[in-house]
Amino acid sequence: MTHSAKPSATFWNLIAKKYIAGNVADQATYARKLAQTQSLLKSDWSILEVGCGSGNTAMTHAPFVAQVTGIDFAHKMIEHAQAESKKRGIENVIFEHKGLDDLSADQSFNAVLMLSVLHLQPDWKRAIRKAYALTSAGGVFISSTACIKDMSPVIAKLAPLISALPILPSLVSFTQDDLLTEMRSAGFEIEDNWRASPKDATFVVARKPA
Repeated sequence: MTHSAKPSATFWNLIAKKYIAGNVADQATYARKLAQTQSLLKSDWSILEVGCGSGNTAMTHAPFVAQVTGIDFAHKMIEHAQAESKKRGIENVIFEHKGLDDLSADQSFNAVLMLSVLHLQPDWKRAIRKAYALTSAGGVFISSTACIKDMSPVIAKLAPLISALPILPSLVSFTQDDLLTEMRSAGFEIEDNWRASPKDATFVVARKPA
């Protein structure tokens, strides 16, 4: 996500209130992803969540690490996350109004999370390489991605049209195999990947070699 992608930021700002108030559609799968992520975290780690939205996931992981940074280019999402973390008294989480391109190459995190992000990136391959650059050696890149070509061939064909419409965010289509191939090409080693059903997002744990 970048500040240059104005239509997408506008869309997420417009729906922020409804998005924040909504419930997770599949609580069991979400809980599984949280638990698997937390099993990998260490108490002295710093983690980055790109496209953190309401901040709920970042705040849920905060007790398991030293520092959490959540970024999102939708300012209404960040304003909510900042207020909520203050309300809950969570002191080791920082929420910033930034996009992926705003992060400098000399920053590094033990874990980088991109949940429901890559399929909204016009240049998703570049986003994976940026994730690799931001992940410290021996750290993990954790993602949950809608591989639209596998999930819905019809939507995959419509993706370019959807992306061209005003306000709506970009939507890119690729397969799970495409996703894993690109992660390996960037230098990651795939430790685990799964999806709850063929129509669900693909959850991937990838490791940057030490």
